[in-house]
Amino acid sequence: MNAIIEQCISDNPLDETSLEEMEDQLDNRFGFSFNNEKHAAAVLYQMIKHFERKGYEPVNIAFNLGAASSFDDCLDNFLNNFVEPIVVYIQDNLEHKSFILYLLLRYKMRTEWFLRENLYNQYKSATSNYEQIFEDDLRLFLFDQGVDYPFSTPSSASGRADIVSQLDSKDPLVLEIKVFDKEKSYTKKRIVNGFTQVVKYANDYHKDTGYLVVFNLDNVEIVINKNEPEKQLPTVVHFNNKTYHIIIINLKREASASKLGQLKTEIIHESELYEQLV
Repeated sequence: MNAIIEQCISDNPLDETSLEEMEDQLDNRFGFSFNNEKHAAAVLYQMIKHFERKGYEPVNIAFNLGAASSFDDCLDNFLNNFVEPIVVYIQDNLEHKSFILYLLLRYKMRTEWFLRENLYNQYKSATSNYEQIFEDDLRLFLFDQGVDYPFSTPSSASGRADIVSQLDSKDPLVLEIKVFDKEKSYTKKRIVNGFTQVVKYANDYHKDTGYLVVFNLDNVEIVINKNEPEKQLPTVVHFNNKTYHIIIINLKREASASKLGQLKTEIIHESELYEQLV
């Protein structure tokens, strides 16, 4: 939630001079105009923090920003016109992110349980553009699930992301796809490169969330070794006040679990993900 607000303010910063000027115009609060919900949330949040820095108590903030004759009316006005737009913006963002993450986890289960062999065989029979096989499959899935226009490879300052959706909306989906296959020399370095790319794309599109989907073609367990232990799946990495989800999709399981023996692991330390970003 903090990342949502921080990104919101980063895209719509106000200095103290601007905030002082807005404070002088509080009598005309209801005449303020905003470009969109994100802009409104950023401005209103910074106004509230501006009053906090000046030492106002919460009651005084509500009274000053509520602009009414009685305190009850001031409180209602303050909640409806200053607090609610911020809360609604945060809720909308959280719901969207939860929905996208839910779809990607659903895609992981769908692929591993039902389409693993089909995708694996397509990949093995291909002679080039290996990642395109998985990109096309994931884009079709997202479209079928109601994600509008999951475009492939739109340009940005950092290159071309694999999937960016809803560019004209307040919440485009920024996603990078990578393949792990040592037979083709697609090692963990490729995953690190993918993380670097999705961070840059998230910055290019001014988003606070990015997704890296890794298709694992080896009989190994890919482990992202976090600096701090976590219990949630998929792996979540926080970098520069932004959130990145890493989803591993395992495609090569030729033997049953009882016959595989001890599964080998490929460990990627969190510090390795940042090597190209510092």
